[in-house]
Amino acid sequence: MNIRDFLDVRVICETGSLRRAAAVLGVTQPTLSNRIAHLEDQLGAQLFDRSRGQSQPTDLALFIARRAATMADEAGRLAEEAKRLASGKGGLVRIGVSPVPSRIVFPDVVVSIANQFPNISLDVLSAPTNQLAVGLIERKLDMIVCPALDEHRPEIASELLLETDIIVVARPGHPLCADPPATIAGLFKYPIALPVTEKHYLETVKRDYGIDIDNLPGRILCSDPSMLARIIQRSDRLFGAAPRFYFSPEIEAGLLCVVATPIPMGHTLYLHWNRDAFPLPALQRTQEAVRKAFASLQ
Repeated sequence: MNIRDFLDVRVICETGSLRRAAAVLGVTQPTLSNRIAHLEDQLGAQLFDRSRGQSQPTDLALFIARRAATMADEAGRLAEEAKRLASGKGGLVRIGVSPVPSRIVFPDVVVSIANQFPNISLDVLSAPTNQLAVGLIERKLDMIVCPALDEHRPEIASELLLETDIIVVARPGHPLCADPPATIAGLFKYPIALPVTEKHYLETVKRDYGIDIDNLPGRILCSDPSMLARIIQRSDRLFGAAPRFYFSPEIEAGLLCVVATPIPMGHTLYLHWNRDAFPLPALQRTQEAVRKAFASLQ
């Protein structure tokens, strides 16, 4: 038995007949029929019911077809990856980054790599963690920077990059700056402006404090860090909340002030990659640039 035998079963199940499957596979119908008969002999079980001139799959054939589809997808990904490496495009690194750290990864890491390693090309995708995880598992991304993944997978390596606090900010002169409430609930007399936020943070606030941020009146979500900061700067009512580094340029410039209300919740970021990834020097250099950028925030 080999992979081709199982892919034969898959194509027959998908096309509904030996004749159509043979045409798709580029072989004669007798050749395909002999291959299936040989596979049935090896398995000791029937795969197709041919009693009515058709090829009705048995439960075993359907099971094999489902698993073979996964094998075919993986083979396709392997072929694309091998072509990428063999064609000399090994200097291309595909990074995924969740919305909040994108403010660091985009300018600092990308500029650092461009200056130090001009032969490395970068593709950078900003997306929610669950979408990035799928891209990493499917080998469409080489590495991702985001919070912890929802599901532990042994093939994915994870390295803690940063643990930081979450702060509240508002424009100078906002009532919250002069009279910060002692509790989180007191903040929500005013509407909140947030970066696109990971689901588990929203669930924690709802569970621990009874605040359903998704359904708050006047709530604003914005994926652009600079735009979000400008929105908060220009409002007498809105306040913002995010990891400290997110608003650090505006805080240092005096455009936003930190509200003294404590947020007993931290933000963690990890570097994730496939353990068996091809050891490209470009990938290793990019990982080092990411580590350096986040180390400067500690």
